[in-house]
Amino acid sequence: MKAAFGVTLLLAWPLSNLATPAPQKDVNDSVPCLIADVSRSGLQAEASDTKQQTEAGSATAYAENKQGITAIISSPGNLKTAGRWFEKAARRGYAPAQVNLAMMYLQGWGVVRNDGSALYWLTLAAQQGHPVGLFDLGQLYLKGCGVRQDYGAALRLFQEAVQKGNASAEVNIGFMYDVGFGVPRDRALAAEWYRKAAQAGEPAGEFNLGDLYAQGEGVAQNDRVAFEWFQKAAEQGHHQAQAAVGYMYATGRGTAKDLECAYAWIAAAQSEGEPHIQGSPSLAEIERQLPFDAIQRAKGRARLLAQSSKQPAALALLY
Repeated sequence: MKAAFGVTLLLAWPLSNLATPAPQKDVNDSVPCLIADVSRSGLQAEASDTKQQTEAGSATAYAENKQGITAIISSPGNLKTAGRWFEKAARRGYAPAQVNLAMMYLQGWGVVRNDGSALYWLTLAAQQGHPVGLFDLGQLYLKGCGVRQDYGAALRLFQEAVQKGNASAEVNIGFMYDVGFGVPRDRALAAEWYRKAAQAGEPAGEFNLGDLYAQGEGVAQNDRVAFEWFQKAAEQGHHQAQAAVGYMYATGRGTAKDLECAYAWIAAAQSEGEPHIQGSPSLAEIERQLPFDAIQRAKGRARLLAQSSKQPAALALLY
């Protein structure tokens, strides 16, 4: 199935270049040097109960972090003001603010982009056991962003993040075993990690697990199961999964052939920039096989699917 689709490492950035032109596995990229998806990286606004405030930092730092978030999501947003608030809270040792400040440096939001500064603040957050701090620091080591690339360090950080309940880290561990980054390549073990993330509702885990079933790698080949996992991810707005669902509807793999559904899913994916899947009919080819009313219904559904996968910018910032 490589000629049809590939796998992802969360946040949809392809780390590997497979031998075929298939889409790649998803890696959870929550930092810009890894081509982040802001809706997944986002700013940290910890829960407001007193216990969490005491554990993560003082009430003053908590309030400062909230002020930073408010500065960004207000209209118009003020990134420089946000950065100042985050730095105040970060210097008090408040881990969510340390993560937020790192994101500012990685994105170049209101500050000069500085991967080294991001590394510093994420290291402090990770030392406090903050799950996103651990995960994002692992991303830096995985890619060698602001620090020497170190797969072993990345794996250890992802494992710690998993212990804190971070499903995105499960996807990345699976990917490391899938492609053999710092560990022996083991597709069966990759499938186990993807399954954990998928069962937690992580769309990249769902897509990657579906891809393994589609290709019969690490698991017994099963188009029906592949379709089910692709569909779960697609319904959460995962664009590669949307394209894969469209492909399977178009070809009748794992589900009954349905060109109207195929058109809707493929059009939704392509409206978000997802490339055409090799071996899948083009929208023009599908149109020639559908009556006019079916095409109009499919186009309407595609617009709804594309809209449902978009988050307002303000919500995307509040991780």
